[in-house]
Amino acid sequence: MLLVITPNPAIDRVLEVPGFRDAEVCRVTHRRDGAGGKGLNVARVARTLGLDALVVGPIGGTTGQQVAMLAAAEGIAARWHRLERGETRICVLVTDQAAQDTLTINEPGPTLDQAAWRAFADHVLASAERAALVALSGSVPPGVAADDVLGLLEALGRPVALDSSGAVLAGALERRLALVKVNLDEFGTALGMRFPSLTAAAAAARLVCRHGPHQLIITHGQHGAIAGDASEQWHAAPPALQAVSPVGSGDAVLAGALAARTRGAGLAEALRLGVACGAANVLRPGPGVIDLDDATRLAAAITLRRLG
Repeated sequence: MLLVITPNPAIDRVLEVPGFRDAEVCRVTHRRDGAGGKGLNVARVARTLGLDALVVGPIGGTTGQQVAMLAAAEGIAARWHRLERGETRICVLVTDQAAQDTLTINEPGPTLDQAAWRAFADHVLASAERAALVALSGSVPPGVAADDVLGLLEALGRPVALDSSGAVLAGALERRLALVKVNLDEFGTALGMRFPSLTAAAAAARLVCRHGPHQLIITHGQHGAIAGDASEQWHAAPPALQAVSPVGSGDAVLAGALAARTRGAGLAEALRLGVACGAANVLRPGPGVIDLDDATRLAAAITLRRLG
């Protein structure tokens, strides 16, 4: 079972607003609410791929109850931790499908003090009994220290994949986690460097993997992704696509790679499925929504090459 820790879940509110970039007054033509946060996107894709996944996350207030109901309506298995104070956030995705344009507006989420975080951490540990693999995906709520998050992951005693940002990401790049997934800009920021391309980041990724995570996946939108460890690096590029929305594609990459890993795939083939799922995600309007046939077809069309 894959345990997906979602530290900062949300309602993802997708608004279709044609021409929103140029309009002074914007009119919504379609609205859709879904259970959101990067971890929910990972679980959604993992479920499509046939992987047994359980989401754990803290929820609060009316919006928290709505997140739980929306996830249940999709059939996403979850064990929610109810916060005594605070309201789960709403993230708004404004889309113009004709222009292939998306604007994302993320609320910060409820602040968790040390007592609230400890209670959630205990909930995670109690939920991990059947987990063979753990993924932590998404931002950390205000008030939570990076060391507390990374300490929880170590306490789980299981292979951990992480996709986060800021201090949590910087700390993860110095620890022996199983996998860290990051986009190219975040990777450069964490190292205090700037990489113009994925291939330019490959050497740095190899060095990081010698003392940090065992494996790295670095994504860069339509340019695909690289995956590597201390000894080998691979680049996977998707075919050109007519994108609907890129939101959630990085989460789909992580879910695909983890699904392949659970089936015994090596680094290159896990990257292939991950990038195929990321590409399949851009064909659908909702984050973390893929069609299995799309992913299968795109996996066969991925250009995969070894670097170095």
